[in-house]
Amino acid sequence: MAVAADRSASSSPEAASASRAPASTTAPRAALATIATTPLSSAPGTTYEYSNLGYVVAGVMAEQTANRAWEDLLRDIVFSRLGMTSCGFGGLGTPGQVDQPWPHDAAGKPMPANGPDVDNPEVLGPAGTAHCSLGDWGKFVADQLAGLNGKAGVLQAATYVQMHAPAFGGNYAAGWLVTSRPWGGGTVYTHNGSNTMNFATVWMAPARDFAVLVVTNRGGAVAQQATDDAAAALILMRAGGGLP
Repeated sequence: MAVAADRSASSSPEAASASRAPASTTAPRAALATIATTPLSSAPGTTYEYSNLGYVVAGVMAEQTANRAWEDLLRDIVFSRLGMTSCGFGGLGTPGQVDQPWPHDAAGKPMPANGPDVDNPEVLGPAGTAHCSLGDWGKFVADQLAGLNGKAGVLQAATYVQMHAPAFGGNYAAGWLVTSRPWGGGTVYTHNGSNTMNFATVWMAPARDFAVLVVTNRGGAVAQQATDDAAAALILMRAGGGLP
């Protein structure tokens, strides 16, 4: 697996352990009142449409079912089982100290502060406020690759297949955009994400048992293009052929 420095990965060996206090009883649950009154653009279960709010709802559903905070569920079901010891929630670093890559805005200007509170709004927690080191993110992606190659891991092998199958005629599976590339030997999976101050991109090719992860401590279009270019260069070095 090639890794270079999803949305939430640190480029240091170990991400800061500091985290926001769980927001589960406040922002995500409070957002349900607004979500419940928002008109739908299509009938449920018929059309794909990307929505971060869908992850907020899923987080609250998990809490309601397990009677536990979604952060604790992630720690126990995913992070602990995969040995992802650097994971936390919220922005990186100790406030005021340069012990993690400092966040930068879309113009490349350093943010005035860092630390757990410098991140996406708490309401978006289930959609993207987790952070971890590149090594730990690689453990998660390796588990995804193994699952798609028929091996059980955190989940049963059949569950990985179901989760990576696009629904409702779209090209989006649970957390992955699904497409095809010659260098990947067929179907590949990708996603990127940003909290407007960092940017992460991942490409995964199960047929080659190969993935590329790229992050930067800057948000915006320049960061997106830079991570795409870095991913393309790594893919060309490793696999050759067509580029993403």
